[in-house]
Amino acid sequence: MFVSKNGRVQVLAEAQIPGSLVKLLLGEGGGDQLGKTICATSISGRYTALAHAARFMLLEIPRDGKSEYRLVSVGSDAATDGEAITALYCMDIYTPAHKSSPAVCVIAGYSSGYMRVFSAHGHLLTAHQFHPQRLQCIRLRTPAQANSEQSAHKLQYSSCADPRAASDDSEEVNLTYRDGTLVSIDGRSLYLALRLCLEEAAIDEGPTFQYKKWAFDLGTPRVSDAAACGPPLWRDPLAQLVRGAHASSAQLADATARFLVAPQHGDAAFGVFTTSEDAATTFSAVDIAGKMAARVTGAVLSMARSYLWRGGSGESSGQASPGRTEPSTVVSCALAVRDSPRKVLHIALAPAQYALAALTDSLGRVLLLDLDSCEVVHMLKGVRGCQCAWLESTCDGRRCLLVAVYTARRGVLEIHEPGAMQPLDSVNVGAGWTLVQCPTQPLGGSLVVGPAGHERRAALPAPAACVLLGHDGRIALITVDER
Repeated sequence: MFVSKNGRVQVLAEAQIPGSLVKLLLGEGGGDQLGKTICATSISGRYTALAHAARFMLLEIPRDGKSEYRLVSVGSDAATDGEAITALYCMDIYTPAHKSSPAVCVIAGYSSGYMRVFSAHGHLLTAHQFHPQRLQCIRLRTPAQANSEQSAHKLQYSSCADPRAASDDSEEVNLTYRDGTLVSIDGRSLYLALRLCLEEAAIDEGPTFQYKKWAFDLGTPRVSDAAACGPPLWRDPLAQLVRGAHASSAQLADATARFLVAPQHGDAAFGVFTTSEDAATTFSAVDIAGKMAARVTGAVLSMARSYLWRGGSGESSGQASPGRTEPSTVVSCALAVRDSPRKVLHIALAPAQYALAALTDSLGRVLLLDLDSCEVVHMLKGVRGCQCAWLESTCDGRRCLLVAVYTARRGVLEIHEPGAMQPLDSVNVGAGWTLVQCPTQPLGGSLVVGPAGHERRAALPAPAACVLLGHDGRIALITVDER
C-alpha cells in the first residue's frame, strides 16, 4: 500500500494476478509486457478484463480473503489471422434487484473494425463491423444524473431552461475509429438485445439494435481520440437573442449532439463538432423490444414496454449485412483550438453531470475543458506523458470531483481538485503502472422504471473511481479520505 505524506491519498493493492494467468494471456516470457496490455474494469473494479493480441481474459476480485484474482473466462474469437484486439470495455448490465448476481459483458474492438460482445463466460453474443477501420476506443455515455448538491443544482437549472434538457438524454455506446469515424449505438436497444442473449431467448435472425454513424470534416486521415459529449447540460435561455452576433455560441447552445475530436495532423490541437440535426438511423430497436416484451416477464418486461410506448424508437431501415458498412453523417466544426505544435493525445470524460473533460497534450499539459462553454478552465503543467482519470470523494459532506494524474516518468500520482493551483495531494508509486478509469453506471441503468407517477431511473450512478494496473500483476485501487 502506498500512502501520501499527509495520509489523504491511499493506493491499496487489492489483489495480484497469478503468474499462471499472465502466462496464459501473454505466453512464455511475456510477463514483463503486462503493463502494455489493454485493461478495462467494471463498476467499482470487481471485474477486470485484460487483452493481448487476439485474446482476452476476464478476472474477478476474490471475495474469500485470497490475494489472487480468480479467472472467470478466456476468449479469443477473431475473424481472421492477424486480427488483434485494439479496444476493450468491461460492461455491467443492469439486472433487477431479485436477480442473484449482476450481469457483465466484455466488449472487444478489433483492428479490422469488428465489435464483438462476449458474456462473462466467454460466449460470443453478437458481432458487428460498423466501419472497416481500426477500432480505437469504446465508451459508455450515460445521461447526467444528480449525485451531489452541485450537480443537482445544475440539472435543476437545465431542466427549467429547456425541455430538451439532459434528463431527456439517452445512454449510448460510442465506438471511435482510427480515421475519426464515431458510431453511437443506442443504449436502450443494445441493452434489450443483450438481455435477450443473456436470458437465452430464441431470436430468429440474431440481435439487432439502433446506431448512428458520424464523420467529421477534419482534413486529416487519422485522429488521436474522439468522444461524444451529448447535448449541453446547461441551456442558456438568452442564447437565442445573441444568435446573430455570436453564431458559434448559438451553435453550441442549440446542439443536440456534440463531439470532441483530436486530429493527429493539421494545425488544430482539438475541435468541437456540433449538430442540431439527427443522423440516419440503422437497424430497428422496435423489433427487439417487441421480442423482449413477448418473451421476458417481470421488470425487464415493463422496461421493454416502456421503450415501445414512451417514444425514442426509430424507424426500421433494414438489417445491414456483415460485409457492408453504412455511410456516415458528416458533422461540421463549430470551434477549433489552434495552438501549434500542441496536439491533444487523449480525452478523459468526467461523469456527465459535471460536464468536464481532461485533455492530455503533446506539450506535457493537461487541459480541463468545460464542455458547455467550451472553455479551458484549468491547466496542469509539467506532466509530460501522463495518464488521467476521474474519481469522486466526499468533501465537507458533499461529493466532489477530483482528477488523478499519473506521470510514469516520475512515478508520481497526483490528485487535483479542478480549479485549484496546487495538487490536493501526491504519492510516489513508482514507474510501470497503467491508470484505468472505472465505469460509473451499468448499461440500462438510465432506463425509466416504475408505475406511472412514480417513475425513477433503474440505477443511480456509482462514485467515479480509478485503479492502477502494475507491470507485476498488482491491481491497486485509489482512494481519497474524506475531509
